Amino acid sequence: MKKTIPTIALIVLFSWSVFVPTVVPAFATGQFLQMPIRVHHGPIICAIEPHADPNFPTVGKQLLDETEYAVIDWKAKLNQGLGRHPVWNITLVKVPISQQNSFNYTECDITIKYFPQPQKNSNGFIATGVTIPNFETGKTNIEIYYLDVEPNWIKKEWTVGGQMYYTYVDEPQYTGLVATSTQLDSTIRHEIGHSFGLGHYIVPYDRLRNIINGLEDMPSIMIDAVTILGVKHYDITPLDVAQVKSTYGDGGFDNPIQKKDYHHMVHQISMSKQYYQPGEEVTLDVNTGMFDDKSFAEILVIDSNNTMIENIGISKLNSTIPLGNAYQKNEKYLAEMINPITGDWDFASFTVGVPISQITNMNQNIPVLQTQIPSWVKNNAKLWSQNLIPDEEFVKGLEFLSVQGMIKIPHSIDENNLGRIPVWIKTAAKLWSTGEISDDEFVRGLQYLTDNGIIPAQK
Repeated sequence: MKKTIPTIALIVLFSWSVFVPTVVPAFATGQFLQMPIRVHHGPIICAIEPHADPNFPTVGKQLLDETEYAVIDWKAKLNQGLGRHPVWNITLVKVPISQQNSFNYTECDITIKYFPQPQKNSNGFIATGVTIPNFETGKTNIEIYYLDVEPNWIKKEWTVGGQMYYTYVDEPQYTGLVATSTQLDSTIRHEIGHSFGLGHYIVPYDRLRNIINGLEDMPSIMIDAVTILGVKHYDITPLDVAQVKSTYGDGGFDNPIQKKDYHHMVHQISMSKQYYQPGEEVTLDVNTGMFDDKSFAEILVIDSNNTMIENIGISKLNSTIPLGNAYQKNEKYLAEMINPITGDWDFASFTVGVPISQITNMNQNIPVLQTQIPSWVKNNAKLWSQNLIPDEEFVKGLEFLSVQGMIKIPHSIDENNLGRIPVWIKTAAKLWSTGEISDDEFVRGLQYLTDNGIIPAQK
């Protein structure tokens, strides 16, 4: 005889992962989890038009339109009852493909990008969207995935003491079709809520079942999207509005005086070392001494473009996290930890490739002109480091520096052979564009490339 075990709801922390904690907090009616993100003024949300998808030629326009409707909805709900004196200011900037090379991304507080599915999907990560904070810069990225996700109920069987048990667990999957408007609309509103600092809204299993079966409306737009696939009715609810206002006060995003303190930074994660070579095993140490048996948290690893590389669930049992040897790309990475119950957070950085200090030390004797580099060159370097402009645009800045005598390039650069530029120079470009290294240090690094033939030149 087989006994049926009630299906356990899949809990997803911040639309980041499908990590299921061994102990899920039980709330009698419902409660928001913590999300340690805050905007510090009326946010500028930049929606980046995706490149054309031959399978879905109109999806780009649809995504930008749905995002505009979502922003209007959030503004309307937050400002409801304020008449002609709204205080909740949100600015949406749509960035079409034609403007992306010249656009000033530094103005964006929240950047929304659109992809068919997660770019890094080695561990079977399934989501309709993710919110990716960067605790170092204070900026937030949102990724919206426009492929349809459907439930996929799998029967699980096991035996205890000769008695066989079974249950059904939902392991959602992408269908290959474009998502419904309902999935896109609710996901975009949901992820924008995360970027304002709302965590997931957790409800007991019986309420979740009623919502899925259409017997109860969603009490919050912040219920994890993957757990309620197929639900037709969604809305930004009074609960969501009240949670935002309890965080920022009634004066809006521009009223910092009443903001709740969210700086629960705890020093719980560290790296065994700061620099690694490409392909070297990377290990993250987690101080789980502050965890109890019911604690859980999430580790998110992001690259310098705020792209999610890994997402790992942790508990008291796993204090050493091997990140593996998949880090072949030469750049800086952040490992970020969030405890959704307490709101505690921490981050540690590590760099793969040659440290910029080694580059500058090798070039201490290279003469460099003490001339201020124009801001457009620095802006190009930043955009290039974020893969937002092609190599050719970055090269224009190098050629300008050469003409001005700041670096010496004996021949014109062959733009057809730029693949030999090492990727780690993008790390230097980003550090320079954010003021973490000086003009002289950056120019010395460029001169090192030219002197050693790393930047190819035509004879």
